[in-house]
Amino acid sequence: MNAGTKAIHLSRRAGQILIPSLLVIPSLLLFVYLLFETTKISREKIRQQFAVDSAAFIQMGDYTNLLNRTAYVNGAFPYRIFKEAYECPPEKPLQKSDQSGQICPYDMLYAAGAFPKYKDDTSGSQPSSLDGLSKWEIEFAPARPDINKNPPDIAQQSGIRSHAKNADGRGPDVLHLITWEQGNKIMLEWGTAIGYYKFYAQVYTLLGSVEESQYTVFDRLTDNFNFFRKSYYLNANTQECTDNPQLCGDVGLHGTNSFYGNRIKKESNTFLMHYARKIVFFAKVFTGATLPPYYLGETTPPMDMTTMAKDGLFQLATIPDSTLGTLGTGLEVYQSWQAPKNYFSVDLNMLGRCRGMDKPCVHARVATQCPQLKDGNNCVWPNPTPKYQTRLYP
Repeated sequence: MNAGTKAIHLSRRAGQILIPSLLVIPSLLLFVYLLFETTKISREKIRQQFAVDSAAFIQMGDYTNLLNRTAYVNGAFPYRIFKEAYECPPEKPLQKSDQSGQICPYDMLYAAGAFPKYKDDTSGSQPSSLDGLSKWEIEFAPARPDINKNPPDIAQQSGIRSHAKNADGRGPDVLHLITWEQGNKIMLEWGTAIGYYKFYAQVYTLLGSVEESQYTVFDRLTDNFNFFRKSYYLNANTQECTDNPQLCGDVGLHGTNSFYGNRIKKESNTFLMHYARKIVFFAKVFTGATLPPYYLGETTPPMDMTTMAKDGLFQLATIPDSTLGTLGTGLEVYQSWQAPKNYFSVDLNMLGRCRGMDKPCVHARVATQCPQLKDGNNCVWPNPTPKYQTRLYP
């Protein structure tokens, strides 16, 4: 076959590629469009997921901060304050009236149930370092067993019961800063006892003010969950958020077992501040006479702590186990989002409907957990351990 004949055959075959091209090229174009649209929707979903994860984590941080700070106020702060103020040394021990020995003011006040301390505290030494422990076993003395429980077992918000009746016949609604037995058996002068009372009232007034401020800040931050809304607004950048910034992220916040359904509020008894309304103490009043040189004085009537603050003298703040357990398991956030339009005019919003909504949604589960998660996630009280951490689940 000569060269001319070959050329004729090749020219005839050139048209054969036309038919496959009519099928392959449009298919390639459709594939390119499909890849582009898939990438676009995937990118949007990833952005929405990141926005919800970030918003939920930031908002749960407010819960974590409140729980940790409350744990400090309940346990570590009063323990260290009274330990450093009344431990021996620097304080001098008090003599017992029967000459049987001495007792340190710190041990005396703790035994009366005035403040909590670490169970393995060492007398005469600096406050124990608890950082390495997963459980800070700080509690009141057995003289006040009722206060070492968490609601609803503890006394109601209107006041905290102290120990059972003493020999003075006072009822259980009165906090005995220095008991009748201590006042009778310890050589404690009335002026010194007044000093103990003033310092005690000053410390717990300050602790109450700190806790009240902490709750007020938390309440404002969770009133409309603005941290969640603002974080979601900045990261999601949806048209709905642009049009209605105040409602941004509202679907996720109001979902089943989400933030609005698990707010910590005084009004719902999920945050309780407990107070002592009256205080009684006993001490010796020296007369200057030879016999008897003193008599046992008492605060008559009891010191009315509601004259200093309407609720009385703050003692501690608590949160029910059920509330803490829910926060430890995690709050569920299901946030809907608008799928963008696509080249194929497929309504992805209807195809991807989520949990009864007319749009697809992204999900985040966020929790605040302490090392005692298996014990009801309660590190607030008893055993106040400020080691709550925010955790985000996929």
